[in-house]
Amino acid sequence: MALEIKDVEYLGIDGMVRWYWDPVGQKYYQSYMNAGWNSSTLYPVTNESDLKKLEVEYPRGDNAFDDSAYTPKLELKDYGAAVDGVGTSLRFPNDMLIDEGEDFVMFDFYDYRPPFKDKRYGGEGKEVLNQTLAQYNASGYANEYFKDKKYKQILLYMPQDVQDAFAAKWEGKKFGALTTGVIAAAGSGSRGKKLDNVVKAATEAFDRGTANAAAQIVTGLASKITGDTISTGDVFGGISGVARNPNMELLFQSMELRTFDLTFKMAPYDQTDVSNMNDIIKTFKKAMLPQYKLGEGVSVFGMENEALEGGFIQVPKICAVNFMRGASRNSYLPRYKMCAITDVNVNYTPDNVYATFDRSSPVATELKLSFMETKLVFSEDIEERGF
Repeated sequence: MALEIKDVEYLGIDGMVRWYWDPVGQKYYQSYMNAGWNSSTLYPVTNESDLKKLEVEYPRGDNAFDDSAYTPKLELKDYGAAVDGVGTSLRFPNDMLIDEGEDFVMFDFYDYRPPFKDKRYGGEGKEVLNQTLAQYNASGYANEYFKDKKYKQILLYMPQDVQDAFAAKWEGKKFGALTTGVIAAAGSGSRGKKLDNVVKAATEAFDRGTANAAAQIVTGLASKITGDTISTGDVFGGISGVARNPNMELLFQSMELRTFDLTFKMAPYDQTDVSNMNDIIKTFKKAMLPQYKLGEGVSVFGMENEALEGGFIQVPKICAVNFMRGASRNSYLPRYKMCAITDVNVNYTPDNVYATFDRSSPVATELKLSFMETKLVFSEDIEERGF
C-alpha cells in the first residue's frame, strides 16, 4: 500500500525537494516541486549523499539516539504557502524578529511516545534494557517523536524570569551497631570472603548486644506494669547518662524530574495579535488535556475496535521547549528533553483591572505554563549535550 502524506513526518525543504520520514518503515522519503506540492506521490530516498545529509540534519531511527547534531527547526512559509498544515507558526507579537541576533522561545507539539512500546535498539530482536544513557534517552528527544501537524509551532518573546533548577534527594540514615558491622563486613574483602566477614561481624555484635536486650526488657515491663511508654534510649539516658550512637550517614536516594515555569504577559497591538494570542492559549490548553476519542491507528494490547473508545482516553501531547537565537538553539540558556505540560493558567486581569478593547479581547492577558521533563538529566547529559 502506497504511503500517504498523513502517514509520514514532514522534515523540511531543500530547493525543489521536500523531505519526509516514515516512522513505521524507518525510511526517508521525498517529493518534488515539479510534480506539484499537493501531490501525494512520495519516493524513497536512495541517493547516498542525500541519505547522509538527512541523517545529520534530521536524525531519525537509530541515528536519533544521538541527537548531538540535532537542531530544532523553525517552520517558515515555503513559497508563501503552508506545507500540509505545517509551515505557519503562531507568533506573539506577530511581527517579532527571528534573525540571528534575536532570542525567543519555540514550542513544538508531538504525539506521546510510550517509553516501553517497541523499545528496541540496534535492530530487530535486540531489546533495550537501558544499559546505556543513549538507550534511556531514546524517547527523550524530539527526533523520536511524530509531530502532530494539527498543532502549529508557537514562537513567543523571551519571558522576564528564566531559571533553571535541578533537584537530587539525599537522606540521613541511622545505622545501629549490628547493622553497621554487617554492612561494613559486606563491603570489605573479596567476594569469597564477604559471607565469612558478615557472619563474624554479626556474632560480635550480638555479643555486645546484652545491654540492648536488658534495656528492651525494662521498656516492656514499664509498659505492662505502669502503662508508661519509654524507649530504650530513655533507659540508657536515665540509668547510665549515655545515648545510643546514631551512626548517621548521608546517602543518595534519587533524582527528581526537572520542572520549570514560563510566564508571558500578552498585550495585543492589533487584531492579528488578538487572533494569535487566542490561538496560542487554545493550543496549549488542547495540548495539555487528554483526548476523549482515541487517535487513528491507536491500539490497546494490539486490539483496535469501537469498544475501546469508551474505555480509554488518549494521552495528552508532549512539548519540545527550546530557547532559540535565530535559527539555532541558544547555547547559554537551559536545554530540555521532551516535556509534559502540567499546568496552563490564564489570567485575563493581570493588572487587577478588567478592561477590553472595543468589542474585542482584554487589553492584557497573562499566560503561565508549567512543564515537567519526561526524562531524568544525568551528569553525562551536562557534559556532552549542555543540559
